Amino acid sequence: MKYVKTFEQFQVSENFRYHMENGLDITESVFRIGSDAYRELFEETKKYWDEGNIILSDKAAWMTKNLEVGKDAVDNDGKKVKLDEPTRGGDLKFVVYHNSGKKDDDGNIIAVRIEWGDPGGLSIKNDDPKAAASFWARQQCDMKKKMDPTTKGFWACYGPSLFNKQLGLSSDQPW
Repeated sequence: MKYVKTFEQFQVSENFRYHMENGLDITESVFRIGSDAYRELFEETKKYWDEGNIILSDKAAWMTKNLEVGKDAVDNDGKKVKLDEPTRGGDLKFVVYHNSGKKDDDGNIIAVRIEWGDPGGLSIKNDDPKAAASFWARQQCDMKKKMDPTTKGFWACYGPSLFNKQLGLSSDQPW
């Protein structure tokens, strides 16, 4: 992250200041995705980016524009969930909830549940360039750049580079 204006003009949080001073953005945060500290940092970053006060890396800019990390929502069964915080689990290897664009009668955001990955014992080799290139070609990931984050193909291709720590992956390289 880089400030367009000096951040002394704003009352930034101590955590935001730390990330700025150490050249870290939300994709490299010291906080665990899903923690309150990460959610607060994400919201503060989004606020300053929306106002045109900071410059973000392409990856971080995409995240602030298209994701709502940590925002409260409900699934189809009315269970409370957090948006855009992928985790291991579900029927497949990973699961994430994303804004469906709809609200329930109470005004709550309805989240769509997205599951992806091999449920069998196969390991993820996104730190192996040959395996990553093979996955990328098989899944036609280069065609998914403009895809909707409500699809499992999108998360399979780009989830590792956005949320490698959260998913327990050894590399942030795309598959």
